[in-house]
Order: sequence, then structure tokens, then C-alpha cells
Amino acid sequence: MKKQLQSKRFCGNCNNHSVYHYPDLIFCRLRHLSRSDPIVQTLGFCEQWEPCPQECFCVEEALNKRGQKFAESREE
Repeated sequence: MKKQLQSKRFCGNCNNHSVYHYPDLIFCRLRHLSRSDPIVQTLGFCEQWEPCPQECFCVEEALNKRGQKFAESREE
């Protein structure tokens, strides 16, 4: 499953991200350099996305958290 997540386009597995508010929000260095709001959703992406050569758990944890919220909302 990790290989699949690494190949999907998410800000959390982009080479230009740093952790901001784990696992939901990240800091995008490219947006910062272009003077755009650098804080973005981990599961978003943009046209400047580049695959990250190092393994990161941001996407996996954000998907797990989103799945937990979905399951909790279905229980209500």
C-alpha cells in the first residue's frame, strides 16, 4: 500500500513539503517562494507536484484520520 501512496499526487508526498500541523496541514516551500499561502492540505496537490524521494507518513496518517472521521460520522 505504501508504494501506491507514494505514486499518488498529494502535497504530503511532494518533494517540496515540510510538516506544519501533522498530519492534516503541510508547509509548501514553492508556494512560500511565490508569496502564496504556504499552508495547504496534506491530501491536496498542485501542478508543481514532484514525487518525494524519501518515505513520508503524512499521507498515510492523513488518510487514516480521514477514514476514522468518516467511520465516526456513519456511526452517528
